[in-house]
Amino acid sequence: MACSTGVLKVFALFWDIVYAIFGLIVIGLGVHVVYKFEHFNTAAFVIIGLGVVVVLAALFGSLGAARESSNISKTFVFLLVVLIVLEVLVVGFLWIFQTSLLINVDKTFDQLWNDQPVPIKPGNQSQIASLERWLDCCGNVGPKDYMLPPNSCYNSESDKLNLEGCRQKFLDFIASRWTTFNFVSLVLVAVEIICALLAYVLANSIVNRWRRSKYYQK
Repeated sequence: MACSTGVLKVFALFWDIVYAIFGLIVIGLGVHVVYKFEHFNTAAFVIIGLGVVVVLAALFGSLGAARESSNISKTFVFLLVVLIVLEVLVVGFLWIFQTSLLINVDKTFDQLWNDQPVPIKPGNQSQIASLERWLDCCGNVGPKDYMLPPNSCYNSESDKLNLEGCRQKFLDFIASRWTTFNFVSLVLVAVEIICALLAYVLANSIVNRWRRSKYYQK
C-alpha cells in the first residue's frame, strides 16, 4: 500500500501542477484585459484575483501531497469544494443573464465612443482606436461616422479602409468569448474535481498507512 500512496502522490502533484497552470492562464487573461481595455478594469481585476486564488490553492495542494500531510490535503479538498460551488454559481449566473450583461457591454461601448477627444485626429489614440486596430473595424457603424477616418480605421497589412463598424464586431467578439469563458470555467471545475478527489483519496491513504504502521509495531 505504500506503493499505492506513492502513486497517488505523483498523480496528485501532476494535477496540482495542471491546476496551477490554469491559474496562470487566468491571470494572463486578466492582465490582457487590463492592458487592452481600461474600462473593463473591474472585471479584469476579478479575473486576476481568481487566478491568484487558483495558483495559491494549487501550491497549497502540492505542499500537502509533497509532504504527505493528510491535514493539509483535507483542507485543500475543503477549499476546492468551496471554489467549485462558487464557480458553478458564477458560470450559471453569467449563462442566465448573458443578454443583460451584453446590454451593459453595449452601453460601455457608447461610453467609449463618447469619451473620444473631439475633433478626432488622424492619430487618434483613444480606446475606440485600439478597438479599431484590434478588430479591423471603423467607427460606430462604419467609416461614415467620421468626416475623415483616422489611421486606426485602415488595415495595418493592406492599408485598406475597414468598412465594418466596431459596435457589432465588438459585441460579436464578447459574445463568442463569453461562450469560451464558460467552457474554460467548466474545464477548470473539472480539473478542481479531479484534484479534490485525488487529494481526498491520498489523505485517506496516508491515514490508513499510519494506522497500519502503528498496528504492526505492536
